Amino acid sequence: MLKGTQLVSKVDEMQAQEPPAKMSEIVRACGYESDGKLHYTQFYTELLDAKGLLNKPEPTEISEEYQETYEDLCENYGSDAVDAFLEIWEECDLEHFEDVFQGRYDSESDFAEQLTVDCYGLNVPSFVIVDWQATWDQGLRYDYEFVDGCVFSSTW
Repeated sequence: MLKGTQLVSKVDEMQAQEPPAKMSEIVRACGYESDGKLHYTQFYTELLDAKGLLNKPEPTEISEEYQETYEDLCENYGSDAVDAFLEIWEECDLEHFEDVFQGRYDSESDFAEQLTVDCYGLNVPSFVIVDWQATWDQGLRYDYEFVDGCVFSSTW
């Protein structure tokens, strides 16, 4: 499979032919085929990356002083959660991550429901409709932060 500048050169060369090569021929010629199946997604991903058009997240810059703490937390909780924490607080606050991290949730309302059930042991009948988003909006959002699916207590 061609990658980087070799991939871009081959694609440009095949598109410059008269008539231009079909996309299936280009994908095949660049090596993105196995067992007779063309792998278009992988091909286009590599091509976009080679052209610098793929939006890759920038690695989080952590000073040497906090690098070990950052790496340990990423290993235990995932870099997504630690990076979400750093959107709210500074790297010098990483020591408090475990104190404030509440977990991953699909939405604020999912967290509001889980917290309420955990704290109060509610067994709400299915016919009762609870507005969990309003529970978040009218109270919990003052005590918790929701960033990229991660919930953090606002205080430690």
